[in-house]
Amino acid sequence: MNKVDPDPGEISPKTRIEQAEARTEQAETRTEQARTRTEQAETRTEQAETRTEQARTRTEQAESHSEQVETVLERVLLHRPRSPQPLPALLQSTSSGDDAADPASLLATLTGRQREILQLIAEGKNTKSIGVRLQISPKTVEYHRMKLMEALNVHDVPGLVRLAVRLGMIPMDT
Repeated sequence: MNKVDPDPGEISPKTRIEQAEARTEQAETRTEQARTRTEQAETRTEQAETRTEQARTRTEQAESHSEQVETVLERVLLHRPRSPQPLPALLQSTSSGDDAADPASLLATLTGRQREILQLIAEGKNTKSIGVRLQISPKTVEYHRMKLMEALNVHDVPGLVRLAVRLGMIPMDT
């Protein structure tokens, strides 16, 4: 019997099968990598949507806060005394009995920056616009506002606005 020797340039069926299996394995690996990248992209999309929703919530809170300040300003301006009074008389007529100290003397304990921020808050400016105007970060504005509230024993922004109006820091024109 004549046995035919395989051609050295020819690939055996076993080698072809092994190569096909290797290519299949590589294709499966690439498919899995593509799935992983797709999942990562979906996660990033969800994170972006969450950040967008958080930004919307912060915007709504800021708008609500601005509306509260406007309401307080309107109430204060509508209920101000009709006859002009000097500042000490105005302070006596509008200060509540539970104030621990005279607001004017408390004001003297504030730093210049704190008085400046109180003025801008009383004018209805929001944290971001105050930061832009004073060339400081919004976080720094929040810090000064917190320190103002501690120093003046005021617990909310409308209270700061009322105090500023009592001190004559903003015009009482209607």
